[in-house]
Amino acid sequence: MDAVASGEADAGVIIHEGRFVYKERGFQCVQDLGVWWESETGQPIPLGCIAVRKSLGKERITEIEQRLSESIRAAFENPDSTSGYVKQHAQELEDDVIREHIKTYVNEFTIDLGDEGRAAIQQLQQLARSAGII
Repeated sequence: MDAVASGEADAGVIIHEGRFVYKERGFQCVQDLGVWWESETGQPIPLGCIAVRKSLGKERITEIEQRLSESIRAAFENPDSTSGYVKQHAQELEDDVIREHIKTYVNEFTIDLGDEGRAAIQQLQQLARSAGII
């Protein structure tokens, strides 16, 4: 947003917590890519992933998955316990913006993609292949 505000860029893609503050900073939304994706595909938008090397082996990968799930569940149950860490990495430091960002993007898909999450990723892969991106 800084590059657009300074005139260095004509437009930009707003990500992370910026989606909760762009209006109050005087910007307007031309296209919400999440809304576009969901209307085009009928799938939730796959925003990121945690990847583990297959060479670690099934047992180790399962352990990593379990620990990550436990950690995320613990953060769900006690969100204040993560606020210091989150603020170190947040683009916006206002507590209400951070809480809204987490509430919106850290969800059950974070713990387990399920069939719906897997379908969204497969759709993204298919579109990327069709476009020659991958």
